[in-house]
Amino acid sequence: MGKDTKKAHSKGGSIYTLAQSGTKISDTSPSFYEKLVYGMGTDGNNTKALEGRAKCKLITQKTMLQLIDVAKEKGAKDRIKSYWNAYYCQCNITSSNGRIYGKYCKTRFCTLCLRIRKATIINVYLPIIEQWENPYFVTLTVEAVKENQLKKWVDGFGIVFRKITGKYKKRAQRGKGKN
Repeated sequence: MGKDTKKAHSKGGSIYTLAQSGTKISDTSPSFYEKLVYGMGTDGNNTKALEGRAKCKLITQKTMLQLIDVAKEKGAKDRIKSYWNAYYCQCNITSSNGRIYGKYCKTRFCTLCLRIRKATIINVYLPIIEQWENPYFVTLTVEAVKENQLKKWVDGFGIVFRKITGKYKKRAQRGKGKN
């Protein structure tokens, strides 16, 4: 070590000052421990919510590790980055005033973020659906198709769906059916 380096080191100062600003934060100041948090957080006393969150996190992490391996084999570097982003979702959490906060990845691969997205969508559509007399949910499915046939099937579903809605729209216009 050089003379100046030994001198700074012996006084407890750091020789690596490139990234340091001129303002030193005291370890005893209250602002030193404060951290900026976003959102409403999760109630730290709600065991059921925390267990659900942990399950989602575990499922996401196990799935992402497998998807990362597949993406590496296929050379899909952009996918690998997204998968790691989902893997690290909510890894660093902060507790404040009895609530738990963390950063969400908001990717379509993350089960935790998908739960939030689904709840948001439900809250948007629920007031409309509650006004309906007899709401019901329908899922249309078919057996899996080959990749080269997928576009044809999706286009076909669009045509059939438009025919069905057109039929009922005509009935409603003639006064023979519900709107």
